[in-house]
This record gives sequence, C-alpha cells and structure tokens, in this order.
Amino acid sequence: MPKLLSIAVNDYPRTGRGLSGAINDSQVWTKWFAAWGWDIETLWNEEATGGKVLAAIERLMQQAQPGDRVAIHFSGHGSQIADRSGEESDFLDECYCPWDVEENGPICDDQLYRLFQQRPEGVRLYLIADCCHSGSLHRGPKAAVRFLQLKNASESQKEKRRVPAVVRTAGLLLAACGEQELAREVLIGGKSYGVLTYAAATALERLPKGATHRQWLELIRATVRPSPQTPQLVGNPRLMDEPIFGGP
Repeated sequence: MPKLLSIAVNDYPRTGRGLSGAINDSQVWTKWFAAWGWDIETLWNEEATGGKVLAAIERLMQQAQPGDRVAIHFSGHGSQIADRSGEESDFLDECYCPWDVEENGPICDDQLYRLFQQRPEGVRLYLIADCCHSGSLHRGPKAAVRFLQLKNASESQKEKRRVPAVVRTAGLLLAACGEQELAREVLIGGKSYGVLTYAAATALERLPKGATHRQWLELIRATVRPSPQTPQLVGNPRLMDEPIFGGP
C-alpha cells in the first residue's frame, strides 16, 4: 500500500514565530491521499520533533519495497544555515524547522538526502514542501511567512551560484516557491492555509483523471497568481510526465 507521512508544525516554542495554517495543510493532504487509498501517518506540533521526524522518514525508507510509492509532506518554517560540509555552492544548507528547532536545531537537506538514499531501487518518492527554501529542498506577509531565521545562519552568503535543486532531489519535489521567494499563508473561509497547499488542492479538483505532475504544476501556478511566489516541480524528469503521485 502506498504511504504518506504528513508533518505539520504551527507551534514553535520560544521563537515567537508560530504559524496558523500548517495543520490545516496537513488535513487537506491527508484527505486527498486517504481518498486515493494511501496509508497515512501524521506528526503534528509537539509530535514533530526532529528526532521523531527523522526516525519516521528512516522507517519509511527501510520498509519500502521496489515498486512502492512513498510521499512526505511538510508544512511549517523553513530556513538556511551555514554549510559545513563544503557541498553547497551558495555556502548554505536548506532545512526544515521541526517543533523543537530552538532547542535541537533544524533538519538539513544533507540529512534528508542520506535518508532518501536508503530506499530500494524502484521506489517512487514524492515530496511536498509548503515552506520557505522548499525549492532546494524556505514559508511566509510577515506573520504568515514560513521562514525562520536561525542563530547559526550564515551572515554573508558570498556569491550565489547554486547547483539546481534537481541534482539533490531523490525523487520528485513539489515546492512552495522559488529560491529567492517566500512561501506564504492565505486566509480562506476564516482558515489559514499555505498558498501552495490551497492552490494544489484547488487544481486537483479541476484536473481530469490521469493528469500529469507537469499539468498539475501549470494549473497550480495559474491558481497562485497574483501571489508573489512561484511553485516549483523539481526532480526526476520522467516522473513529471507520469500521473499525479502515480495515479489512483
């Protein structure tokens, strides 16, 4: 059975930078995936510590079998910190901010990439990131911007010359925004959602059965306008022309 891990963080203790729409996002995604027959696991707020998130992802990768489909959704803050491995061309690591980020730090792209590499060959991996710096593996009008400045972020970024995110993506990533943009929240019917999540769900309702990821992205971008963020689809080009999440 295909599996979704949905991670959502509204509450960030001791940061003063809470969000309103991350768990609403997760409810949207879990509803869609459950309707498609996927097995669902959620980690919300205090459940979504860095340790628990990493353990859940590792378990998904290790339990997956060739031919399986696995999806990971994250809504919350994203950020950047100084790259210490020397692998990043812009000297910055992109990262997700778990619930305990102030105490134990973020989850960086290097950590995620190593976990994703544990999956067997033939496993389809889909990532949904409704946060800032999501196009490289960044959420955000001011209080509703999904970016959290971390203490060990680089003060000087030197010259920007990043390798495209597709190089680092082990599968297919639907990201909230471009690299120099902010991921934002939108208020719909009295509830907050990530702009990406709201646009993606609206587009899914309008697309015919069998529509591809590339067709989905085109409609998502049309739905997002005039919001100043541009959702991205990066990863394996072959997967872009397959039915969304592999079909029903």
